[in-house]
Amino acid sequence: MSIDQAAIIALVGLLLIAYASERFRIEVVALAGLGTAIAWGLVPFPDAFSGFSNPAVVTVAEILLLVGVLTRTRLIDRLAAILAARLRGERAVIAAVCGLGAAVSVFMNNIGALALMLPLTVAVCRAASVRLGHVLIPLSFATLLGGTCSLIGTPANLVVSSVRTEALGAPFGFFDLAVYGGPATLLGLGVLVALAPILLAGRGDDGGPPPIAGPRRFLAEFKVPAVSPLIGLTVDQAEHHAGGTIHAHIRAGRHVFGRRDAVRILAGDVVLIEADVADAIALRERGDADLVDDGAADWAEAVVLPQSTVIGSTARGIAAFEHHGVTVAAMSPQTSRIEGRLADVRIAIGDVLLLRGRREAIDRAIEDTDCLAVSPRGLAAIQPSGPMVLAVFAAAVTLAATGLLPPEIAFGAAVLALALSGFLDLRTALASLNWPVLLMLAALIPIGTAFQETGAAAVIAQGLLDLTGASGAVAVIAVILTVAVIVTPFVNNVSAATALAPIALSLAEATGLPPDPILMAVAVAVSFDFLTPFGHHNNTIVMSVGAYRFADFVRLGLPVLVVCAGSILLIAAMKIG
Repeated sequence: MSIDQAAIIALVGLLLIAYASERFRIEVVALAGLGTAIAWGLVPFPDAFSGFSNPAVVTVAEILLLVGVLTRTRLIDRLAAILAARLRGERAVIAAVCGLGAAVSVFMNNIGALALMLPLTVAVCRAASVRLGHVLIPLSFATLLGGTCSLIGTPANLVVSSVRTEALGAPFGFFDLAVYGGPATLLGLGVLVALAPILLAGRGDDGGPPPIAGPRRFLAEFKVPAVSPLIGLTVDQAEHHAGGTIHAHIRAGRHVFGRRDAVRILAGDVVLIEADVADAIALRERGDADLVDDGAADWAEAVVLPQSTVIGSTARGIAAFEHHGVTVAAMSPQTSRIEGRLADVRIAIGDVLLLRGRREAIDRAIEDTDCLAVSPRGLAAIQPSGPMVLAVFAAAVTLAATGLLPPEIAFGAAVLALALSGFLDLRTALASLNWPVLLMLAALIPIGTAFQETGAAAVIAQGLLDLTGASGAVAVIAVILTVAVIVTPFVNNVSAATALAPIALSLAEATGLPPDPILMAVAVAVSFDFLTPFGHHNNTIVMSVGAYRFADFVRLGLPVLVVCAGSILLIAAMKIG
């Protein structure tokens, strides 16, 4: 192994560790990795920013712009009303929601598909009296599966396609990945419909319209009124009465410290309580305590997405909320470490925020911060441009799928058409793009190229062959599947694809097998993130909204993974032996 090979392997390993730790912003990690590769000489100066002009990055940006326009047309909301009126029975709801989620995910990235489908799912479940907890994990898995069927289903597919372009001179066709992804998606959906009601029995609420919807537990500040049974109780006793955990006790704006079995609650005190939704509602309805931020008439819930601008901010330090007069009345944080007051809690991906303010102001604040409203939408007027936008998007897909135009040109033409027709404000849309993902993708592409050109991928490929003794297409693909399933839960699928695609190409060269089936297996397998709530942002979001436990993902994800991986191996055996 040469020095350059060892250096690029070490660099990629460090990047994967940094992504897995989730302690640093993804674009900072990627740019730091690119800077290191340039400084070491692994990436030549002329190629330093080649990723920004790569068709994969351009296509992702175009898809994000188009998805933003589709979201504002409220086509999904209209479909929700139709489904809610016609669906009967739990499995029918799961089949419809997951089938639609997978279909939507074929034509946009996974997170965009979930962002469109989540409000629909909440509305349909409530209308059909189906437990939301029986549907959200299947929906997340369905969006991951649907993304394996097309070139634009997830940025990871474009990364693998770019590796093929450099090696073979041409990218994958628009639906080439559906050879593996299509059967895996259909089988996976069948497993979800058959097993979700059994394996997720009792999870989540019953689909009814509670006064405060959303996660099972949330964090909020309550003020003790002049007449309350909490007065005179110790903190421990007050916790028992409230049915939750008191994280802070404030009097006259200052924290009260002391033994929890000795310090007593007085009228006017503020307590920071983490409690079940039902217990918190009961606390308010009995008049035992008042929600501190309870003055505004309207409220809405919003989930923090990976591109949300509030990530890292404190609950009361969000300029966009202050500008619109919106406050965070409560939240369901991912962290279990609560210190200080609600205003001091830092917001992370997957947190659910309960917002208070005027309805129009809440709508604008959610849009400005790129959060996702999870209560039924309808805060803004329905735009009449839906059919036109859908027609333009469908035309772009058709041009890309038939090979008449490359994807980046077809979707670029769609963006131009919508901008010229006035349906897309490019200045606003470009500002709201998910730039962290785009920067990460652009920075990782030159690193992936260096990983292949230095011969590091070939070294690792040969090591895998020597270690496993794999020979033949099925055995090689089984090795790739295993590595992908192990790596993907700890890093995003773009990073996994960047690391594994060059290795897959080298495995094909070492064994004399055709490269396409092995590269396709990588693209599909890095989306098989079914076993953990933290491996993919979609899983993190539904865990928070649906109040799931870690074991719920393993319980349902394992049979889905086994069936989908088995389908890939079977197809490989039939096609190339």
